[in-house]
Amino acid sequence: MHTPAEIGIDDFQANRSPDKHYRTTPLNGLFAHQKGGFYHDGRFETLKDVVNHYNKHFSLGLTNKQAGELVEYLKSL
Repeated sequence: MHTPAEIGIDDFQANRSPDKHYRTTPLNGLFAHQKGGFYHDGRFETLKDVVNHYNKHFSLGLTNKQAGELVEYLKSL
């Protein structure tokens, strides 16, 4: 469970849950979100969008190539 600040998004949906947290999808559930978008509301259309969000939010410093490689790795799980 994560607070909205931890994952860098608004708290709209989190505020509707009893503990005010988001539950992130386990990695083995990634393919369930390929069509409807990622996150609780589909705000990220692609897995690359999610990686780019975390790259910016956590200042990871991934290059475009590294981000693309991470996406391909995640898709292989």
